[in-house]
Amino acid sequence: MSSTLDKLVYMANQIAREFEFQRPGEAVEATWDHLWHFWDPHMRRVIVAHLEAGGAGLGETAKAAVAKLASPAEPEPQTKATKFNQAGDHEEGRNLMSDAG
Repeated sequence: MSSTLDKLVYMANQIAREFEFQRPGEAVEATWDHLWHFWDPHMRRVIVAHLEAGGAGLGETAKAAVAKLASPAEPEPQTKATKFNQAGDHEEGRNLMSDAG
């Protein structure tokens, strides 16, 4: 693997592990959502091509999320970070940095 691909695999696994911890039942969807919204198209193409070549080094959650990334579908937002301009986000006292509320 190239150093760029190594980094992408590492990052995808890191994101997946974090969502496995935060949202055990929703980790694949949340990882897919994150990759779709925050990775540029080139990064997404590289990781999808890597999965199509076997996906060496990708954990199960990351593999499943990258497989969804390969589809033409757009994920439903899973975290506040991917829900842009939602009604009520300006309300006083809301912690916009936390998924907890």
